[in-house]
Amino acid sequence: MSSTTFVAWWGAILSTIVFLWDTYKYRKAGPKLCFDVRTGMVLVPSADKRTFIQTEVVNYGDRSTTLTNITLFSFEKAWSWSRLRNRPTKAAVLNNPNAAQPFPCELKAGGIWRGLTEQTPELEDWARKGILYFDLYHSHRTKPVRRRVRVAERKT
Repeated sequence: MSSTTFVAWWGAILSTIVFLWDTYKYRKAGPKLCFDVRTGMVLVPSADKRTFIQTEVVNYGDRSTTLTNITLFSFEKAWSWSRLRNRPTKAAVLNNPNAAQPFPCELKAGGIWRGLTEQTPELEDWARKGILYFDLYHSHRTKPVRRRVRVAERKT
């Protein structure tokens, strides 16, 4: 094997490896959101005994994104045509869950956004009698990040 052939093979192998690595980096780049929903949260210290649903978004990706809104979708049955076709029985939009960081809100890489929504009896009924989802919309995808809301039974 001549030195020219060896260098040509070496260059071909190295360029293929670099191409595959760049493709991997391109596919993994961008914002990555962890969306969490917690029910039954109480403010401490507080005089009133209201409970809240806390929503938290963490961007652990390498780019920022803009959070646009959070919607609520309720379906009557766990398995139905309306759920499979994404046609909710009831729908709503959260109105200003965080006054300090209102929507639209830019969430930088490594940033955290939190919001509180009052846990009303109506929302509890949506979650207990059917299925309730919180959908987070942001600027990098058309499909929302969806989380199911599960409300625990109250102990008296």
